[in-house]
Amino acid sequence: MHGTVLVTGGARRIGREICSRLSAEGFPVAIHYRNSQREANLLLEEIESNGGKACALHCDLNDADSVKGLIKKATESLGAVVGIVNNASYFAFDRIESLSEEGWLEHMRVNAFAPLVLIGELSKSPKEGSWVVNVLDFKVESPNADYLSYTSSRFAMYGLTSALAIDLAPRIRVNSVAPGHVLTSDVLDEDSLKLVQSQSPLGFGPTVYDVAESVAFLATSPSITGQTIFVDSGERFRQMSHDPAFDQENLK
Repeated sequence: MHGTVLVTGGARRIGREICSRLSAEGFPVAIHYRNSQREANLLLEEIESNGGKACALHCDLNDADSVKGLIKKATESLGAVVGIVNNASYFAFDRIESLSEEGWLEHMRVNAFAPLVLIGELSKSPKEGSWVVNVLDFKVESPNADYLSYTSSRFAMYGLTSALAIDLAPRIRVNSVAPGHVLTSDVLDEDSLKLVQSQSPLGFGPTVYDVAESVAFLATSPSITGQTIFVDSGERFRQMSHDPAFDQENLK
């Protein structure tokens, strides 16, 4: 029987698709959000209208004490938590010359420490078949110095995926998914995204559906742990000295 899944940053973008896909797989879904209450509630209604079970949970992942309570709140609303998808992230630009302690610490708190806190809470009383999927970034295999603090936080979870898979076996499986450029952002508009995706080895980019499918695959694959699936159309093989958002000329 499926247990509850907690998806951080589940109200929007990739997280929303992950929540919908896991609900379709039969999991009750706890949709975590920070600022996107409206989107979280709309997704909750959509899941329930399709016959699934869901709840929306607010938490600032900068607050470790609040993070510790998420598993308990999800359990109280939907039943025992069996899976965690660490999808939420803080994403702000910096480089070595603009690095600040404040920016570094916020990236690490949200992108690395909060996931570790959640995994730690799950490990206190894991249910049979418990699992974790960390949503990372293809940059862990194709790094450059743009978004340095963000990239460092992804490297942290990339390495810890293997370390925790070893440490928590056989009670909890720990895996990761590393997407390439999937969606537009503040620095990558629709045209730029299409250009970036067209330069991948496959000639096109991944979709949010592709990422969600990989998460669902890992969630339901009892013999897989310590793995990272790159959902990037091979983009990681195209090594670049700068983030594509700032290196459009070299993409043409």
